[in-house]
Amino acid sequence: MNIGYIRNSTLKQENSVETQRKLIDDYSELNGIKIDEIIIDEGISGGGDKVTLRQGYNRILGMIEDGLVDNLIVISISRWGRNLGETYKSVKLMETTNTKFISIKEHIDTSSPYGKFTLNILSSLFEMELEMIKERTRDTLRVKKENNKVYGVTPYGFDRVGDNLVENQKEKRLIKKMYKLKTDGLSCNDISNYLKRNRHKTKNGGDWTRQNVYKVIKNHTQYQQV
Repeated sequence: MNIGYIRNSTLKQENSVETQRKLIDDYSELNGIKIDEIIIDEGISGGGDKVTLRQGYNRILGMIEDGLVDNLIVISISRWGRNLGETYKSVKLMETTNTKFISIKEHIDTSSPYGKFTLNILSSLFEMELEMIKERTRDTLRVKKENNKVYGVTPYGFDRVGDNLVENQKEKRLIKKMYKLKTDGLSCNDISNYLKRNRHKTKNGGDWTRQNVYKVIKNHTQYQQV
């Protein structure tokens, strides 16, 4: 499938959706690409903390993960996302599923040498961002670890008692179920749909998303093997 993606930050941005649609349609026609669907997130920020609210964005990631997308076309990288880490990870995911990411304004096509070069730049910037974050938090982490204390958000599968972690048995059972479903071949998107159908909630009481499932499965091993 060939997918176009449109996002504008506020509903007050007149003609933003129409303008993006025209640019995508013009590019596709010029390059002989037949767009199967244009997916829109309207009135939603591209910031990392808003990514769970972007239903269109998350739907496309699920489609990419399932190997259904051949080309993803956006008018600019900023329309796809403003968080460097999330953008880099999503483009790397596309690389593993042979999905071509095309950004019109930056003239990026990840199947071209220039596109691959841009990926390398994104990778370098992402690594630098991670190192800066590590440097800012290293001293605090060291003190917390030396004193057997918890630092950061309480991970799913545990409860916080003071500065210590205590296993939450109900959540641990659900994590085991996630691992089993993943082992059985289900994607993170499939697992999140299963959790929603069965009315399971996240630690904050929200609905499970593909990103929630991925993070729980990935991060839980930092604390204890399931």
